[in-house]
Amino acid sequence: MKRHLYHAICLLVFTAATFGFLTEVKSSGINLNSYDKHLHFLIFFCLTALLQWSYKPKLWQAVVIMAAYGVAIEFLQNYLTSYRRAELLDWVADILGVAAFYLCYVAVKAWRHRSR
Repeated sequence: MKRHLYHAICLLVFTAATFGFLTEVKSSGINLNSYDKHLHFLIFFCLTALLQWSYKPKLWQAVVIMAAYGVAIEFLQNYLTSYRRAELLDWVADILGVAAFYLCYVAVKAWRHRSR
């Protein structure tokens, strides 16, 4: 039962992230456009962590899933919105977020193994 809850949370957060990537941010006094690449990096770092925590895919599977999700988001932004466009650097930031998560993940696992 617990694993199903993790899967549901993961899918819910991915759905919310997709909605966020496809929604125009109205002026709230904060210009998020200047932080676009940082946000892509951070969101993909967190989504990858959530994917790993809930589904426990192999590294290559997670990279393929997240890379494909990043490409899909860029295409959807380009073709479904009039206020966003696909950018290669957004996708690069996505992949760097995935890579950063797995570097941290491997480092933490190695540290835990050494401290035993």
